[in-house]
Amino acid sequence: MNKKLIATIFFLLILSPSLLFADKGHFWWDDASLSEDSQKAIIFHNKEEEVLILGTELKADKETGVLEFIPFPSEPAVSLAKGNPFEAINKLLRIKRIEFEGPITKGGAGTEPVEIRLSQKIGLHDVTVIKINDINGFNNWVIDFLDKKGIKKIELKALKNFSAIAEDYIKRGIQYFVFDYVEVKKTPRFIEPLIYRFKTDKLYYPLKTSNIIGGFGRIELVLILPGSLGINENERIKIIEAFPEKRRPELSTTSKVYLKELKPIYEKADEIFTEKSKIYLQMLRYEGAYKFRDDLNIDISNIAPYARKVERGWGYEPNFLDDFTLDELNDYFEAHPELRKK
Repeated sequence: MNKKLIATIFFLLILSPSLLFADKGHFWWDDASLSEDSQKAIIFHNKEEEVLILGTELKADKETGVLEFIPFPSEPAVSLAKGNPFEAINKLLRIKRIEFEGPITKGGAGTEPVEIRLSQKIGLHDVTVIKINDINGFNNWVIDFLDKKGIKKIELKALKNFSAIAEDYIKRGIQYFVFDYVEVKKTPRFIEPLIYRFKTDKLYYPLKTSNIIGGFGRIELVLILPGSLGINENERIKIIEAFPEKRRPELSTTSKVYLKELKPIYEKADEIFTEKSKIYLQMLRYEGAYKFRDDLNIDISNIAPYARKVERGWGYEPNFLDDFTLDELNDYFEAHPELRKK
């Protein structure tokens, strides 16, 4: 099938408000069956700071309370998204030509056990930001936390799974967690997006938290970065190592975007990028088992500051260059000055 047709079908399938999901770990305390068929997020990164915009839609076979949690490498600021960032990014994705080539391949300490950093009602979200200093005191803190919300019945198995995931992150030096308490209904309910902004020099996205629910699903990440991910071999290897061995993720081509195009998605985009920044739009997708080996934690200090396009077998002949805009060509030749002489 023609790759552009595949890309078109893909966008028609995913760019629906009913499919806007995001990656969070989930902890629930009764016999309700919880499902998360798809995940979606928008990630801004400028090599020093990351902005993660998450929208969540969950479904259960009966009404239940769910405590969602997300681990972070540094303390995040949490705010409610204004407008509809997912609708805005959908419009931008329709304008930019993004293609998928196929699966990625290798080619070349506080005194308290738990510190509460933030406890606040944000829109429909009951948000608590904590720092875990001692995993041994964490279970008691969770029980007390749920007890204060009127939740008395806690399944031991669920608590053990929850604690095991948290302990795994603590061992890797990730101490900050955001707890988001939500009510889940029998019918799908879209929860207004939250924005998490935090310091990190790595492109970060938690995947292993999804292992709690397990099953199968789809992940779609919209990446807004100072270049194109995956041109460098080390970046491709780190991506592959995070996903299950039997099913590899796919990375799209990129298109250059501009600050004015990003403001409808995130109103403070000018605090992440400047008018002179090289900014590229890209997507990473995966469909398969939720049996992740690691989180995405990718060094992008040497990210290629130019577009990534599908090589159609013509090398650098005019047909291939037609895929580049003039600005994208300028960025490419700025990174490869030796080619200007040819």
